[in-house]
Amino acid sequence: MISIEGNARLTAYIGHDGLMDFKLSNDFQNSDSIKRDAIILACISKRYFAPFLKSTGANPLIWTTGLMCPEAYTLHDALTSYIGGGPSEVIRISAAKAYNKNQKCGDKAARNLLVSGW
Repeated sequence: MISIEGNARLTAYIGHDGLMDFKLSNDFQNSDSIKRDAIILACISKRYFAPFLKSTGANPLIWTTGLMCPEAYTLHDALTSYIGGGPSEVIRISAAKAYNKNQKCGDKAARNLLVSGW
């Protein structure tokens, strides 16, 4: 089942981290108290997205600590593990393995780049 109208358990963003270029004056709040998971594949997303994610009460399933190449294979493998019911660490490691396979940055570097939680 695909949830719509704000009922998704997981939201994902993949692309350029525009928050590095400008500041948002908006406040974002969770209006229904449902705790959602989030994947944010963009450069230094943990630093730039943290205040917005925290105010919504979302769980940062995967986000980044440094510069990255946000490409679909990373999201694909994370989502495959997520849909399969894997715990957050398995989901993160799946994404890191995909990132390393394609970027050839080393397993340790990929695991340090793609992190979970606060």
